[in-house]
This record gives sequence, structure tokens and C-alpha cells, in this order.
Amino acid sequence: MRRAAGLGLSCLAALLVVGKAQGPGYSKISAESLRAMVTYLASDELQGRDTPSDGLEKAADFIAEGFRKVGLRPVPGADGFFQRAEFVEITPGVGAEVVLSAHGASMALRPDSVRSSRAVELRDEAIYALPEKLPSTSLAGRVVAVVAGRFQSEESLDPIQALHPAAILMIGSRPVAREMVYLEKAAAQSSAVIRIVNDEALNALEDGVPLRVSMHIPEPRRRPVVLRNVVGILAGTGKETVIVSAHYDHVGMEAGQVFNGANDDASGVASLIEIAGAMPGAPKRSIVFLAAFGEEKGLLGSQYYVEHPLVPLADTVAAINLEHLGRTDGYEGSKVAAFAFNGPSYSNLPGLVAEAARSEHVSVYRKPDGDTYFERSDNYSFAKAGIVAHTAMVLFEFPGYHQLTDKADLLDYRNMQLVDRGLAAGIWALANRAEKPSWSNRPETAVFRQAHR
Repeated sequence: MRRAAGLGLSCLAALLVVGKAQGPGYSKISAESLRAMVTYLASDELQGRDTPSDGLEKAADFIAEGFRKVGLRPVPGADGFFQRAEFVEITPGVGAEVVLSAHGASMALRPDSVRSSRAVELRDEAIYALPEKLPSTSLAGRVVAVVAGRFQSEESLDPIQALHPAAILMIGSRPVAREMVYLEKAAAQSSAVIRIVNDEALNALEDGVPLRVSMHIPEPRRRPVVLRNVVGILAGTGKETVIVSAHYDHVGMEAGQVFNGANDDASGVASLIEIAGAMPGAPKRSIVFLAAFGEEKGLLGSQYYVEHPLVPLADTVAAINLEHLGRTDGYEGSKVAAFAFNGPSYSNLPGLVAEAARSEHVSVYRKPDGDTYFERSDNYSFAKAGIVAHTAMVLFEFPGYHQLTDKADLLDYRNMQLVDRGLAAGIWALANRAEKPSWSNRPETAVFRQAHR
């Protein structure tokens, strides 16, 4: 790709002038401006925007300047356009050991992945095999075991973590990616999570065989880091708020090669800035624009915002997250002048946005298995708090996803311009219509409908 190492904060004002020179309303959204911003955010200079990294910090500064240039204001309680978050980078110690025993026979197992912020020493402890329905009482001090296939991400373990077990053994048969370093909130008191891939142990767990465990988890190395969400607001005339978000991190570098992350998710971040600059005035509901860190590390930035909201969650009626907006060449065919939402059956928000997007000659299509993607993007952090939240994207998956080939020159900026105008119309409609989005009555949404905010 064409490297844009010389394009940074000093050029952002010129890029945004290009975007604003197109006329009134959503026509301010410009393919040229989108291209220039994606090209910088996905350049080798930013080294793949890993969380944490110098490239991530450069991206945050660039976005904050973009917010300022398009007329957003800092949110009270933030440090300018930044919401600072204290985390700890944890490197597991070497030499973790786990021994399972059943009916007197022992299995010495090498953990495939360890997440523990402290040393753990256990000797011949009984294992509690977690049932499908979680217990309502504390599991403090106990070791629990679960079939790994039931839990697809670290976030899905939150209900178990809330019961405070001493350790969580995730036992499966499929290999997992080895995670050498991970991030945890500085004040967190999370239980150790140990992933084991072993058919014999999995069969014993699934067959209900009583298991016991001895465990040695060495003390990890801890390094404090400060991460930044970038947040700006378009103040409305009323009390309520709509959130529009995109994650600005990606997966960094490997063996000196940069994973540029153009479509995932420089496209969402550039769209965030362009859409913010295209809003036609003061809406009834304020619109908070959030560029979140650490989505690739487990929705860290969006979850941090939900836990430390800059505007009351009780007044936040909806959230739209932006991802994968630049590529049109999907595995299921080309998508032009159209975008979709994850979790399309979970609320009426997709329909409300679709109605407004049609005014910009953009349609909202429905992916048949779109509900299965609901937990995989930053919208999930807001949904867990009860806020109707979805991620908008042109493609759910695309050639080069999380690969070295996700580069800026493969994006269709003319289509991205058109889609962003449709999104802008939908966001404006949500911020102004009397009706609030609402969850559907599907069983899967019960947890969101019941969430306390």
C-alpha cells in the first residue's frame, strides 16, 4: 500500500475542509476525506494500533483533533476529548502446572492459556462442575470447571467471574491461541482462568466424573498502562443521549510486519469523524461519539465507558457501533449502497435506521445468521447494560480479516461515502424521533431487557 507516514495532525484540518466542501447536510461526507483518514490510521507509521502501543496513542491524538475540527465538544468529566483508563499489562509467569485426578488416577496437563493477575497454589482441591444454570450463591474459594465450547470469549465468563471462584478451568478439545500478554483493569479482582485442551479431561467433565485439581500458577509480571477512549459530544436540546462508536485499535505487528487494520476498523473511525461533522444542527437527543480502545483485546474500551459513563446510562436510549464499512467484496457477494446490523432480530433499531437511510438511497439488508455476531463487537458492552445497541457494517466478514492484506487501497471509498450518508440519516433520526428503540421479545434479549442501568 502507499505509505502515508507524513500525514498526521498537521494535515487533518485540510482533510476535513475537503469533506466540508461538498454542500449542505450529509453531502458533507466525502470519499476523499474518508480515504485520507483511513490511509493515515492504517499506515505503517501507526504499527497496527495494538493496545497498548505508541501507534495507538498517535491514533487517539488524531481522532481527538478530528473531533475538535468537526465541532464536537469535550464531555464534562473527561480530560479534554480523552477518557483515561488505568490498566495493568500482565505477562504470565513461566512454568504453570495443572494436575487433574479422577478415581485416584492423575493427569499432568500443560495449560494452553493462563490469565491470572496473581500466583495461585492449590493442592488436591475438589472441582465444581458448573451446571447450565449458574448458581445464585457465591463460589468464593472454589475451583469451577466448564466445557470451553459454552464460552466463546472472556466477556462471556463475566457471570461466572461475578461469583468470585478461586479459579475457572475451561476444558475443551479444540486448540486455542496462546496468549502471552493480556490487559486487566488496575482495580480488577478477577479469578484465574486456565484453558486446557485435553480429550480425556473433557470426557471426564462431560461424564460427570468427580475431579480434583492441584495447581501451580507462578506470579505474573505486571506493568501499569494508561489507555484512552476518545469522546466528543454534539449537545442536544433534551436530556437523552444516543451513542455512536467505533474501535480505533487493531492487532499490531508480528515478526516486523504490520497488520494495518484498514477495514477493521480504520473505516469505522473515519466514518465516526465524518458523520459527526455532517450532523445538520442541534438534535433533540445529544449524540456522544466514542472511539474506543482495546476492542480486539475483549471490548475493553467500550466496557470501561459503560462502567464509567460520562453521560448517565439511564438517559442513553441507543448505541450504534461502526465496523467494516469500507469493503464491498464479501464472501456472500458484493454489497453496494447497503449495510446490515448484527442482532437484527433483537430490537426495532435496525428498522428505524433503515427507514431514514432510504432517504440517502441506502438500504439495510438482513444477514440470516446476523444474530450470532451480536456479542463480537462493542455494541455488546452497551447491550449488557440494557441499552439497545447494534453494530452496523457493510460486511460481517471479508477477505483479509485480521490478516496483513487489510490495507487502505482495497476499500471502496465512494460506497463508503454513500453508506455513511445513510448511517448519518439514521443516527439523526434516532436522535430526533419521539419513539425510543426497544428490545424485541425474543428469549435471547431477556438479559438485556432485565439489565439494570
